[in-house]
Amino acid sequence: MGMIRLIRNLVFLAFVFFVGYVFGIKEVRFFEIVSTSMDPTLVAGDRIATVKKDQLKRYDIVVLQAPAGQKEKLTKRIIGLPYETVEIKEGDVFVNGEKLDEPYLKDETAYALEVETGENGYFLLGDNRNESEDSSLWGPIDGELIIGRVFCRYWPARDFKLFIPN
Repeated sequence: MGMIRLIRNLVFLAFVFFVGYVFGIKEVRFFEIVSTSMDPTLVAGDRIATVKKDQLKRYDIVVLQAPAGQKEKLTKRIIGLPYETVEIKEGDVFVNGEKLDEPYLKDETAYALEVETGENGYFLLGDNRNESEDSSLWGPIDGELIIGRVFCRYWPARDFKLFIPN
């Protein structure tokens, strides 16, 4: 059963890559995870594919240009959308006063903050919160820095996973 699922996923992935390559419709791009900031969801050495950032939603995993002007590409999760208030207190994250359900976290968040995102501002955090360089340090980032939404981890093949938007 597992082998059939793997073959099905690989065929689907090949089709998406083909469409992206031939037509450029979804602007498919490929990246390698180089840090531990998204542990345990994505680990160093994983290979991911992104698509155009059409409509971004909370919990989407995105690749962005580092906001400090470096040329590196970072991978983070969207927590706050434009014109929202993000608050972190007692290990929990609240958006506009509502506590988020975050089963993907490596550890409880060990810091506190409150920030408003503003126009075209996105608040991004790594799943490995206490070891991630993210919006907890930079503040909200401009949506123009977001390159694309992660839609799958394709390598290693045994860990293939589709990230379906909510």
